Amino acid sequence: MKKITLVLIAVFMSLIFIGTSISFAEEKKAGNSIFEYKKELSLTDKQEKNLREVVAKLQSNLTEKQKELNGLRTELNKMIAERASLDKIKSKLHAIAKIQADANYEGIASTRAIETELTGTQLIKWRSMQAEFARNLKQTQDAKVAADKQKGGSK
Repeated sequence: MKKITLVLIAVFMSLIFIGTSISFAEEKKAGNSIFEYKKELSLTDKQEKNLREVVAKLQSNLTEKQKELNGLRTELNKMIAERASLDKIKSKLHAIAKIQADANYEGIASTRAIETELTGTQLIKWRSMQAEFARNLKQTQDAKVAADKQKGGSK
């Protein structure tokens, strides 16, 4: 079960930083917010407060990392266009990779903080819900890819 959680986090983080074409609305349809399921998970008000703090901290961190990445990618693109030295380009790529690794780490740390806040029963139920969300998101992605292929084939 822990592997599933880590894989879901890795996928989520990859979607954020690779620049996927999936919109926030599609992710929202998949239902990935634990707070939408407070009643089903029997979260106490204290648990909700603590979870919101963890999520807010993660979102703030990811927003900052995304800003840094955007700036670094702009610099990288300029360096490539201006044919900067490969050493400088490599250094910029390493800086980008470090930010992505740091963001992935923060996601994992946040997941663990959330898991420690939940009871065993809540955690089992939440993991089951996450697996369902992942299946729904994959189905949405697959349907979008199939629709895009069909549009491309009919031109």
